[in-house]
Amino acid sequence: MERKEVFISYAHEDKERVEEIVTCLEKQGVSCWIAPRDVGARRYAKAICEAIEDAKIFLLMLSSHSAVSEHVLNEIEMAYNKRKNSQGNLTIETICLDKIDLDSPSFDEIMYYIRRINFIQLENDPTPEYFANQFIDANKSILRIISNTKQAREDFQSEYVSDEYEYSRLKKQNDLLKQFDLALYQKELIRRTKPVILDVGSGDGSLIVDRVDSTINEYEIIALDCESQNIEHGKEKFKDKNIHFEQVDLSEDNLSEKLEAILKKYNIDKFDIINLSMIMLHITNKVNVLRALRRVLKNDGTIIIKDIDDGINFAYPDEGGKFQKAWELLSLDVTAGLRESGRRIYPILHRAGFKNISLENVYLTTIGMAYDEKEIFFEMYFKMILDGMRYSLSKYPTNWELKEAKEFMETNIHDLYEEFMKEDFVFALGFMLYRANK
Repeated sequence: MERKEVFISYAHEDKERVEEIVTCLEKQGVSCWIAPRDVGARRYAKAICEAIEDAKIFLLMLSSHSAVSEHVLNEIEMAYNKRKNSQGNLTIETICLDKIDLDSPSFDEIMYYIRRINFIQLENDPTPEYFANQFIDANKSILRIISNTKQAREDFQSEYVSDEYEYSRLKKQNDLLKQFDLALYQKELIRRTKPVILDVGSGDGSLIVDRVDSTINEYEIIALDCESQNIEHGKEKFKDKNIHFEQVDLSEDNLSEKLEAILKKYNIDKFDIINLSMIMLHITNKVNVLRALRRVLKNDGTIIIKDIDDGINFAYPDEGGKFQKAWELLSLDVTAGLRESGRRIYPILHRAGFKNISLENVYLTTIGMAYDEKEIFFEMYFKMILDGMRYSLSKYPTNWELKEAKEFMETNIHDLYEEFMKEDFVFALGFMLYRANK
């Protein structure tokens, strides 16, 4: 079954209007799953379950009909439970097809699941194009839109591209994280003669180039990223280095074919080292991606993965639990990814066929940090949470959870900083460093 990004939940009475909206979405490159069109020859209930499981967004077409539809209620319950139980990254969205009274008793049951999520409301006499454009604008950070025009593609990318401030912030972050991971890179690099390295989700390549340059002189790097402006920035920044950039989207089904084409293009047999830094938390098809990467790794090759796990963070003292509340808000950030991804890496590596898996490091802590390093650490993490709440609220301005989250961070950010910088305060960030062999 072809995976679709958006699952459409609707009542059959609204079928004509919903299909018009879906047509507008698909014309702009949004892949939609809608019954009965996409059920095919499979059992209806099984097809529904699989489509919700594979979707990035569950889109409820809310009306007086869908609010009392048994099928729609079953679907929204499945989506709600998937989101609640963190069984993948699923966003729930609602388009209000009618001017309806959400406080009406007939909406009580469905409002249990959607009261705190974003609503795309009616304005005057909205067209299907209006609904589609509102939905796409609110979800550019999630959707992978394939546009027919260069300008539309550039508009889409501009949400993700790092400006000079962001590049500066990432450099500080890389410098801080170097003490966490450099020893492993050195161990893997110095035992190889001119290693060939694949850096997946490379950004502009700063992290991998910094680690390799700190250890050896001769190497070749293939850097993969999905954003063209990151790639252009990296090509300019490292034009004198032996690093080649390729634009690759890990979510595409033909990843293995693209990797084989890259090997052929650069006359590479296979890679000595594959590096993934803070990318697994953004990937939904993790096992398939790692299997594809394993196929292009040498028999004696090594894969290095760094990923986040906020579920094992601790702060002490944390009177009132403000630090913990702050990092728990990241579950609302539309750009933050799966925040307990780190603990999942070990079984995923096993399922992908890797051997000799080891957890090399677990925590990045303030213990032993200089004052300036602690400032960078605070900005890197807690200032990021505030920025994330502001950005997410700009995408979902009617979401009350995000409004409360933003207000909490703006109210408490100064106090959090003052506490963080005290000599007797300790913060430990769940940051996991894995290595494994083919």
